[in-house]
Amino acid sequence: AWPNDLREHAKYLSDYLRKALVCIDSAENQPMPMSLIKTIITAMSILITKFRNTPDVSAAMEALIIT
Repeated sequence: AWPNDLREHAKYLSDYLRKALVCIDSAENQPMPMSLIKTIITAMSILITKFRNTPDVSAAMEALIIT
């Protein structure tokens, strides 16, 4: 299961993608397992959705720094 926390999900996905890249590099010209590709696309889609739904707090941060 993928973590719910945004940063934890990003770290988990990053680790997973590094392992997937090693798998792809070692496979050379062999076909990749479709389940691996589907998992990567699903995880990336979920992470992007989480980022899109996360409120932008940069204006609040700037206001706090100014005051």
